Amino acid sequence: MSFKGKLLRVANRALGFTGYQLAPILLDFTDRLDDTVDIARLHRDLARDMGGYLRQQSIVGANCDFDMEREVASFYEKFLRSPFREITGGSRFNNLLWLFILARSIRPSIIVESGTYWGASAWALSLGAPDTPIHSFDIDLSRLKVRRPNVEYHEHDWSSFELSGSDVSKGMIYFDDHVDQARRLIEARQRKFPFAVFDDDFPVTSFAEMAHDGFSLPKLEFVIDDELRGREQLAWISKGRRRVWKIDHSQLLSAREAIFATERLPNTSYITGIWQTPYRVVAIRP
Repeated sequence: MSFKGKLLRVANRALGFTGYQLAPILLDFTDRLDDTVDIARLHRDLARDMGGYLRQQSIVGANCDFDMEREVASFYEKFLRSPFREITGGSRFNNLLWLFILARSIRPSIIVESGTYWGASAWALSLGAPDTPIHSFDIDLSRLKVRRPNVEYHEHDWSSFELSGSDVSKGMIYFDDHVDQARRLIEARQRKFPFAVFDDDFPVTSFAEMAHDGFSLPKLEFVIDDELRGREQLAWISKGRRRVWKIDHSQLLSAREAIFATERLPNTSYITGIWQTPYRVVAIRP
């Protein structure tokens, strides 16, 4: 064990009675491939799965008339030099790569993001669509690490933003704000967005850790879950307390009516070794 490791163990023994522990800062790809032939294989396998999905899916109109492998390789190198590799907060490589490739292949008329945090997702979207106006919203921008020239950052909720004059007919909206996802979908439909991407969408069996005291409920998985019909509430334990969320079936119905088609993006975790829940994508009913 290294000196730093021993020091960390001693410190954690001293902190044991407090219920807190120190932990080293962990980064995506701290341990990674080092031979060019294997790195190229990583890029090739990612490009194969992502390109294959985009060419056959019917959720959104994607144009893959570019060298997917080269784009993946370029993003990988940019990510390694970015300040977004820490795994304890913000988006991670797999999903950031998806945002980059989606923006690159969809070529949206406008991109709206709700949930800026460190700015990693706005960074990835801006790399994929450098000529597209991007609006990133968060009620607290104090953690923002990087500002991109084609991104306008707003320190308030996205729903109060005036979109008049903006062409949303081929717009893309991305939600990673720990807010009720049914509400967000309904808002996107009201403002005529055709396509949305959702992070942190979990089914009933695994939502508890990402419920945020109920503020982020319902998830989109709840909207399409037939087993919830007739149920009055969901209960879970968080921070030692029992929490209860009362199911609003009229809201679930409104959100369900907004969905023209939906599915999850392919899971690239097995290729990269970075384990993440894949995004949910939604084609919104006009």
